[in-house]
Amino acid sequence: MKLPPLVARHITEAVHGNWTEIYFDDVIADVTHAEAIAIPLGLTNSIAMLVHHITFYNDVVFERLKGNNPTIDSSNGFAVNIADEEAWQQLKESCFTSFKKLADAVAALPEEKLYEPALYNAEDTYYKTFHGIVEHAHYHLGQIVLLKKIIRNNQFEN
Repeated sequence: MKLPPLVARHITEAVHGNWTEIYFDDVIADVTHAEAIAIPLGLTNSIAMLVHHITFYNDVVFERLKGNNPTIDSSNGFAVNIADEEAWQQLKESCFTSFKKLADAVAALPEEKLYEPALYNAEDTYYKTFHGIVEHAHYHLGQIVLLKKIIRNNQFEN
């Protein structure tokens, strides 16, 4: 099997499951709007903020793959206003779409592209960047799991 489809599969599995048995569509499936926007005492992020941040960076990498270099403002993709359950459902769908869009683009790449310097940093390859997206997703997914547990134990202020 060629490498780009394997890398794409790795990206997709962050959403739908792999050997870690913890993944986005399962973890956030039952999170309500109220839970998504809650910020536990002493912390700075909500589940919605983390989901938006992950989606933001998936989209940034997708744009870089197309040769664009989007601006990353000081919010770093964390700023999000989720007013109601419908907006929360849309954010979740946007997150899933961002993973699919990126995975589809990676699967279609010629293998040589994986070894080219990434647009944002000539010292990193696209291969490393794509794996970094998966690491980034799992890092924040761990935070989401912990936030969900804290929130469900009613230790939040919103």
